[in-house]
Amino acid sequence: MSPERVESTNQNTDFGFVIKAFLIGLILVSGFLAKPQLGGAENASPARTSPNVVLILSDDMGYSDLPKFGKSEIPTPNIDRLANEGTLFTDAYVTAPVCVVSRMGLLTGQYQQRFGMYDNIYGEEKVRLFLDQTLLPQMFQKAGYRTALVGKWHLNGNKREQYSRGSPLQRGFDETISFLGGDSSFWKGTPVNRGAEPFPAPEYLTDLWGAEACKFIDRNKSDPFFLYLSFNAVHSPMHALDADQDQFPNIEDENRRIYDGMLLAMDRSIGRVLDRLNEHGIAENTIVVFLNDNGGGESTERYAAHSRNFANNKPLQGYKFDVFEGGVRVPMILRWPGQIPADHVYDRMVSSMDLFPTLIQAADLQMPKEQPTDGVDLLPFIQGENTSKPHEWLCWQNRSWLPRKEGGFVVPTPKVHNSAIRKGNWKLVRLNEKLDSDNRPPAWRLYNLANDIGEQKDVADKHTAKVNELSSLFDSWRSSMHPTIE
Repeated sequence: MSPERVESTNQNTDFGFVIKAFLIGLILVSGFLAKPQLGGAENASPARTSPNVVLILSDDMGYSDLPKFGKSEIPTPNIDRLANEGTLFTDAYVTAPVCVVSRMGLLTGQYQQRFGMYDNIYGEEKVRLFLDQTLLPQMFQKAGYRTALVGKWHLNGNKREQYSRGSPLQRGFDETISFLGGDSSFWKGTPVNRGAEPFPAPEYLTDLWGAEACKFIDRNKSDPFFLYLSFNAVHSPMHALDADQDQFPNIEDENRRIYDGMLLAMDRSIGRVLDRLNEHGIAENTIVVFLNDNGGGESTERYAAHSRNFANNKPLQGYKFDVFEGGVRVPMILRWPGQIPADHVYDRMVSSMDLFPTLIQAADLQMPKEQPTDGVDLLPFIQGENTSKPHEWLCWQNRSWLPRKEGGFVVPTPKVHNSAIRKGNWKLVRLNEKLDSDNRPPAWRLYNLANDIGEQKDVADKHTAKVNELSSLFDSWRSSMHPTIE
């Protein structure tokens, strides 16, 4: 409608018609302005009540291999950026010191012992109870999120045996680019799958995962998405690009130099993802989580070559496979601008199990009905609304890895388990218990982590009441779990 017609009151204009037409035009204009305007950073997506989620998992990284957690020669500016812009957890734990069961705990929000899993155990019938669980990506998929797995899966069997059910596409992911086993070559040309279709990796694997994560974000920048970016770095084999190794000329040990290059590449890919969120103007509405799956592999021939990666867990005792701190205490960082405190350190005990309810509550979704949850929503704790502890205690029980009878590197030993419980600063550890034996189990060891983070001094004989208290708690926890399936 032209201004001339609106203002012309002396040309026999029907005033009622003018008012009606003006109101209709106003409604149309308002409707246009209310429509979401799609685009990049220059035309950013509108604020949404449903936050995106980027869950980043590293593999077998040492606790002290990040400058934010220990003395490290490896620059990780992008992981550091997450910590500077979010909350860093100093006392974060995974549910197991080895990858399959650790990932089960992460993606179900439960102790995996609830479904009988105490180690990397394969076979569709053996993992049947796990296959019946609802996983974190399924919750987001049901809520209308676009979901993707980029990287390592390892929850559908190993390299030699894949299950008929339980593939990523059957467990909540709309799209995947991944490998299904526990480890893979990193070199260009190594086989990977897009969905169910295999193809040769067009570049170094860690760089490929970063590139594919960015492409997924590009395709879904205007709608809520859940991205599980599961690196196989820094798991062996020890493969690093020459250009990345060359950044560490002062590191004499070649294996450590390769490891450093592998971690450098992972940080680079994480940086690309963070930059892409910024470019699309959606970083403010995206929760980013960084977590390691278990402790780093040792540097000696005690472990098989596929588990050695020359990581640095100091000052913690133990490595991957161990229930000592070096096997189960991991770096963890959460970033959600405006919702999670920035440049904040949270020093109370938390678990990877907590991420399930934390992310579900953040997205205002409902927890799965009739499925136990051992994790807790961390947001009230780190926001200061709840000043109590997320967990009074945490437990671990895992199959022992012992030397072969004929010698050589260690292997998982059926029905021989390591156990631990932490309450406050007290940590109780028992090694190599034979589950079916009539013999008395090995004695508990007690450590005070407040002054002995390296678990070097057993003080059980001086604190028998504390040993009895914690062992009773552990026995109660174990009686509530499913017997081991081995």
